[in-house]
Amino acid sequence: MSDTTNRGNNREAIQLDMLEFLVSPQVQVTATQLAHLNFPDDATNALLTLRKQYTPEQAGALLALVRLRQNAQEKFPDAARLYFTQDALEQATAYPIAAYRAEKLHKLAPPGAILDLGSGIGGDTLALARRRHVHAFEQDPLRCALLRANVTALGLDAQITVHNADWYSALADDRLPPAVGAFLDPPRRAEGRRLMRLGQILPTWAPIRALLSRVGRVCLKLMPGIDDAEIPADAAVEFISHAGVCKESNLWLGLDIRESAGQETGGRQASVPARLAAVHTAENWHTLAASGRQPPIGPLEAGQVLYEPDPAVIRAGPFDELCRDLNLHLFDAQIAYLMSNTPGAKPVATPFATVFQIEEVHPYALKLLNARVQALGIGTVELKKRGVPFAPESLRGRIKLVSGGRAAVVFFTRRGNTRLMLIAHRISA
Repeated sequence: MSDTTNRGNNREAIQLDMLEFLVSPQVQVTATQLAHLNFPDDATNALLTLRKQYTPEQAGALLALVRLRQNAQEKFPDAARLYFTQDALEQATAYPIAAYRAEKLHKLAPPGAILDLGSGIGGDTLALARRRHVHAFEQDPLRCALLRANVTALGLDAQITVHNADWYSALADDRLPPAVGAFLDPPRRAEGRRLMRLGQILPTWAPIRALLSRVGRVCLKLMPGIDDAEIPADAAVEFISHAGVCKESNLWLGLDIRESAGQETGGRQASVPARLAAVHTAENWHTLAASGRQPPIGPLEAGQVLYEPDPAVIRAGPFDELCRDLNLHLFDAQIAYLMSNTPGAKPVATPFATVFQIEEVHPYALKLLNARVQALGIGTVELKKRGVPFAPESLRGRIKLVSGGRAAVVFFTRRGNTRLMLIAHRISA
């Protein structure tokens, strides 16, 4: 993704005129030798050593690249060979998500090239190129140069054509290459602020609709908190989680994403990676589509199993589907905790929720909570909430834990207007 409206040069440690130096074979050997440098402890000595061979500017840029590559390892499996700036790295799609989406788009689109519009340093471009030829458009000269360097570093020059251009000007002038689909990652910052509404992003809907008419299929990456009222009637929306966080929403235009999930309904979907498997292919992701049906409501009792839905599931809303699959119910129509239908039911592992065993259910009262913590021998406590107006962490200093006691989880929630506290423990997946 490119975000030229919110870029301060003070954060871009690698400048355009320094990139030629950084990609040279000799410098890359040095970067590899420094790959396991311990930051910040060893940074000063390393910088002094590098300055004996390079200019201060070159030494600083090389050390910045080494640190960025270390920071990028969670997002990019090939981070040790790639080129970044801090801002570009923060805004790039994590590779597991990019690979999942690329494979999905590949399966749903007919043969042909794909456009990656606003490609930034290539988080999605590199994943798409594993499946199709990609025309990548990036307007910012520095990020475009970084993208070219990353393409070459991974040997994907034959699969990716890089365009240092504004894609919607190319669309208006009929200069876009032929393609059967497009991925679009518009900037979601302006003047230092995050954009929280679909109507605030650029480009506006007019060029996006024109693009759809041109290529037939568009996937639009957006913020996870998109307002449901802003979602077009002809778009399917998919909420994507990674590492327990809802990272983004995808609007699919001109594509029936139900086909990829093998499900009959698909206007809203939640997609999460398998927890104990590699997540670089669509087969290792799980998707749950929402029908819009109301989930069943039932009791809340000690001994039940509580399922806390993944944040993507909460955004997509397939609660009825999860209840049907796992024999569950809500205890309140407004509270997104799912309960086993009977106390003592065997917990079921699911990629769509974290599982807890409810030990006790009480009306909310700090004095009562402290009494039960002491009686149950609880020494460490995880605090969670849903449907109550206070921050549980504000209570942490007032909870009287037992030294050396066991771990527990306390849920602060409500049923109707009655505030509750549920004492529980985690169940291993």
